[in-house]
Amino acid sequence: MSIKRNSRKSRTLSEVGCEMFEPVNMFSPTNKLNNMNSWSPPVSPSNQKRRESTGCLGYKNFNLKQVFIDLMSTDFDTKLKENSITMRKAAKKLISYLHGKEKSIPFYTNNAITNLVILILSDGEKYLTKQKVKHNIHFYLKLAEKAMKEQDHQTAILIKVALQNHNIVRLEIPMNKGDEKISQELSSNYGGYKDCHGKHVKHFLNKYDIIERDWEKKGIDEEWIPSAMILHMHSCRNKAYAKAFTRIGRYPKELINMTDKLQKLQKCYYQAFFLKKDAKLTKIYNTNPEDLDIVKQIYKENNKQTLTQILFNLSCNVKKVKCNDAKKIQQAKWKSNALIWCN
Repeated sequence: MSIKRNSRKSRTLSEVGCEMFEPVNMFSPTNKLNNMNSWSPPVSPSNQKRRESTGCLGYKNFNLKQVFIDLMSTDFDTKLKENSITMRKAAKKLISYLHGKEKSIPFYTNNAITNLVILILSDGEKYLTKQKVKHNIHFYLKLAEKAMKEQDHQTAILIKVALQNHNIVRLEIPMNKGDEKISQELSSNYGGYKDCHGKHVKHFLNKYDIIERDWEKKGIDEEWIPSAMILHMHSCRNKAYAKAFTRIGRYPKELINMTDKLQKLQKCYYQAFFLKKDAKLTKIYNTNPEDLDIVKQIYKENNKQTLTQILFNLSCNVKKVKCNDAKKIQQAKWKSNALIWCN
């Protein structure tokens, strides 16, 4: 028996977007309804006969409380819950790569950010209107907020970086007050490009007191998942700084000690998550953006376009946006090319 969900218009991901997150089966087998539960009155004899009469239709095998919750939930809520779980598992897998497979982290990170930008500006197969892009931005901001509250900082920062991509920002799509608040909270908690998200690194160091205290006896907090891409970036910089100071005859003891502690901590994350079956990358990380249908389509229509140019192409084809008027497109191209050379 199938139960129809709320019929009001939902604002969920496209089919390609859902596939990229590889949602798992979140619901365990339904349990039979007990004679007594916390939300229903005692069952009278008349009600017992009624339940027996409907049993032939299969109703007795349903958890009616769960059915009620499902009816009150929208597809938006369901997808938000499923995707936050799969992205959390992917974050655990990625953080384990900091030990032994650290060179793969930039590859997976670039894949994920590019795929997110594509899925915000399109449905994976065709161009979108301004309103649909706004709905996508709302969904990913809510996903980032949920990840941040659940201490999945890898997912929260990943979405934050994707939403700050030039091809999304240039559209100047206004956000509602709730989305604006989430955006400001993300920037306040993690920092930005100017400090290379240094606030997150400070939180990470303060959590484990790497310099002042021996944390190894207590172990790591497996529920607190740092950003693998930010830790990888700052770890590489620390090694480079320590090497440079050593070459000129100085011994940066504090910096070297911090680098050593970070390496031990990365090893602990490896031991905690690498071999766990539930820690698995999603297609957001694994999929090459060039394999998406809409990217292949743009490749055919425009020969010799780079992936950066394709993202700009997607941005320029968002309908009902003022900056995509014919008079403004040429100026937008000049600005986009300038940003490419700056990078």
